[in-house]
Amino acid sequence: MRKEPKVAEWKASKVEQIKKAFDAYKTSAIIDVSNLPARELQKVRKKLRGAVDFVFAKKILILKAIEQSKNAKIKELAMHIGKEPALMFTNKGAFELFRSLKENRQAALAKPGQTSPSDIYVEAGPTPFTPGPVLTELAQLKIKAKVVGGKIEIQQRALLVKKSDAITQQAASMLAKLGVTPMEIGVNLIAALEGQDLYPADVLDIDAEKFIEQIKQAYVDALKLGIGREIMTKEVAEYLLGKAEREAKAVEKLVNAQPAQAGG
Repeated sequence: MRKEPKVAEWKASKVEQIKKAFDAYKTSAIIDVSNLPARELQKVRKKLRGAVDFVFAKKILILKAIEQSKNAKIKELAMHIGKEPALMFTNKGAFELFRSLKENRQAALAKPGQTSPSDIYVEAGPTPFTPGPVLTELAQLKIKAKVVGGKIEIQQRALLVKKSDAITQQAASMLAKLGVTPMEIGVNLIAALEGQDLYPADVLDIDAEKFIEQIKQAYVDALKLGIGREIMTKEVAEYLLGKAEREAKAVEKLVNAQPAQAGG
């Protein structure tokens, strides 16, 4: 009878640690730490200490812990595991966690071979460069430029690298010369599970202030619609009653202002 290979004790212990963490915290997240300098990771861990626990393990052990979980939603996290994964556990909400990580990102220069996180543009305007090889380099990158007042000036905004494209050596060099920092250094959250809700990064990445303003505008628009159609919600009723009161007072004031009729 063939014996099952014995699993190293430390490996089994790590799998158990991960499984317990999945059950103990409100939110579990898969992060990608590839291309993240250890120094930057330590900075983030220090800032989030006490609120977020990081667990680092080999990919195969993380997958094993997910596979052994009885929670079907946790198993869905396996689909989001990248090349160099790690885990984060917290009692913060998923959106709050993502915002905390985003606030700790730092702008960085692009390196050749990196994938562009978004469309990268070169803006129109003056540059500090005098006529020379830079003018030729700009032309090769299809960036319209000319000499104005002894300095090179970019004539119109130009798309240099499309989202998800690899950044070439030539593009990276020009971005560095222009001081453009399109990359971000920080912990890259791939997906987070809060309770039974699984959120990929693109869903979590929202502009909170803009979102709040949109909600406010939606409320105003809904109220206007309700008033116009006389849909009797609490808010519409309060507005219409207030309007009626104001109109009644206006009529009363108008009547009182009329001169008394002679012989009245």
